[in-house]
Amino acid sequence: MLNIRNIDLNLLPIFEMLMHERSVTRTASRLGLSQPAVSSALKRLREQVGDPLLMRTRTGMRPTPRAEQIFATVAQALDAIQNSVQTGAAFAPREARRSFNVMMSDIGEVVYLPRLIRRLQRDAPAIRLSVQRLARPRVHDELAAGTIDLAVGWMEPDDGLRREDLFDETFVGIVRADHPRIGRRLTPTQFMTEWHVVVGRHDFGADTYLHTGQPHHDLARTTAQRKIAIQVPHFLAVPGVVANTDLVCIVPRQLGQVYAEYGQVRTVPLPFKSAPFTVSQFWHERFDRDQGNIWLRAVIKDLFAAKKM
Repeated sequence: MLNIRNIDLNLLPIFEMLMHERSVTRTASRLGLSQPAVSSALKRLREQVGDPLLMRTRTGMRPTPRAEQIFATVAQALDAIQNSVQTGAAFAPREARRSFNVMMSDIGEVVYLPRLIRRLQRDAPAIRLSVQRLARPRVHDELAAGTIDLAVGWMEPDDGLRREDLFDETFVGIVRADHPRIGRRLTPTQFMTEWHVVVGRHDFGADTYLHTGQPHHDLARTTAQRKIAIQVPHFLAVPGVVANTDLVCIVPRQLGQVYAEYGQVRTVPLPFKSAPFTVSQFWHERFDRDQGNIWLRAVIKDLFAAKKM
């Protein structure tokens, strides 16, 4: 059995970068080392592990199954060590090689994620971002464990979680651009007589995003009486369905605007009032002083706070 005490742990950051770059030359450049130094490190690690780890092919270096297995653990361990060391220390985003795990809804993946990626590429090119679908039943445990750094969206307040409100959101309807019956506005009669596509899982019911525990008044009451033609599990399917049918869908305002920019659908005001819901970012109190977490929260606030939307 391989003894971890017999492995030179200084080789692991080089191995991690090799797994990302799949090139000795690029790895040497990223780490500020010479190519012979990186090749020597790889040779030593191969000998200590007893596996070739990365094999040269016509299309570049390719990892062995053993390398993939080791990498999954090494990357997580190095991130944990770096996070521990950086807590309370200055965080330099342009030089940082840290992974951040963020939970957001499918709405967030469409509306917020592209802007966040552009900012990270500009200000923190070595940062790695992993996005998971927002799972409210387990978000507290994952934030507490540190398996995710931030959650962005709507959630009920929870003990142990910190919350920063970003903006209030409302709802609009979307229809295909050349809908034969609906003009610039959606009338109350049209809302009740036209067929709808709704979003939600079968085990939670349709339009789960509408039932946020806040008083939507007319919205909650009226939507329950709609004619529902189809139920889809997430918003990613909505624009294609609406653009190719006469169906109506209720969506958050910013999501509707993004879809309308594609040119296949257009937004229409709803024929009744609805209270807004608040989009916030959440983190666990254990990471209040973590400098990387503080930096990421500031980026998200700068991008998505009310003054920016």
